[in-house]
Amino acid sequence: MTGDLAELSCGAPEPSQASIITGYGERRVIPAETSVTWQSVDSFVDRQITAERFHVWPFVNAYPVDVRFLILDRRYDVPMHRPDHLEVVIFESGELGYEVEDRTCTVHKNDIIVVGDRIRHRCLPLGVAQCEARSVVLSFLPNLIHSGVPLSDDLQYLLPFTLPGSFVNVIPAGTGISREVFDFIERIRAELPGDSERSRLAIKTYLKMIMLALVNYYAERGATRKALDEQQNRVKRIAPVLEHIGQHYCEPIRVNDASRLCAMSNCCFLQLFKNVTGQSFVAYLNRFRVNRAQDLLETTDRTLSDISLETGFCSQSYFGMMFRRITGTTPLQYRLTQKRSCAGCKSA
Repeated sequence: MTGDLAELSCGAPEPSQASIITGYGERRVIPAETSVTWQSVDSFVDRQITAERFHVWPFVNAYPVDVRFLILDRRYDVPMHRPDHLEVVIFESGELGYEVEDRTCTVHKNDIIVVGDRIRHRCLPLGVAQCEARSVVLSFLPNLIHSGVPLSDDLQYLLPFTLPGSFVNVIPAGTGISREVFDFIERIRAELPGDSERSRLAIKTYLKMIMLALVNYYAERGATRKALDEQQNRVKRIAPVLEHIGQHYCEPIRVNDASRLCAMSNCCFLQLFKNVTGQSFVAYLNRFRVNRAQDLLETTDRTLSDISLETGFCSQSYFGMMFRRITGTTPLQYRLTQKRSCAGCKSA
């Protein structure tokens, strides 16, 4: 992790370069075009918290991953809220109060906060005597990791974000993993906006490396290892239905069919499925089908009607509605955007 990332926004030693002095005594040189911009948490984050106390991240790229450098200059209370995305936060400098569920603590330089989309949390206002706190925030949607086969392996990467709210989601600086995590965040930032197949593959790979570092950390600690093992067992229990979806998503799949594959009642299955994936069964199935439709829109010239049937949607109109709800664009717009992107890559 950096010891003084602020150098990037305050000036550079050469016209074409900016440098970081890391917390480990190293100097890293970064091209000027990748220099960071520090933003106030008040102007950028707090305004994204809805009346329902959901924190909606304003992803600006088609690929839903973002890296931000935030000045935590909060001077007033914000409500406890739950994000609609996943976050890995590294504290660059200063210290700040932090509240998650019913616990509070103080976070310091090089601490990491792992934020899932199922827990309520907030940072507490700065005291007058405290140094200004700054953080590096990696935000992304879980479907970037868990969007296809191998299903169970993908879910294993997301385990740190699906542990219950009672687990400790602050990783102390003394563990030393903030350096490794920050290196991968920087690599992700260099690949944004992820407008080519190669850059998206790189982003997904770097995300998985961050997830693996977090999984390894929790697996080595007794208190969280138990919770991690329990969540892994839950993943194994729903593995049959995940495999069935991967092989038969083009066919009708009812809740009764899914629960029977897991040898559970409908009620218990639906509750366990949401606990593991963070989504309802129907929402998960629709998202999976839309992901497959995206692949077909990118790689084939099949009609929208054919793609809607091939991915298991009962009608083209329902396919279009769900596609837009999940991706923010229509199937046709998505296909045209991907073709323009591919054409740009070839001309470059």
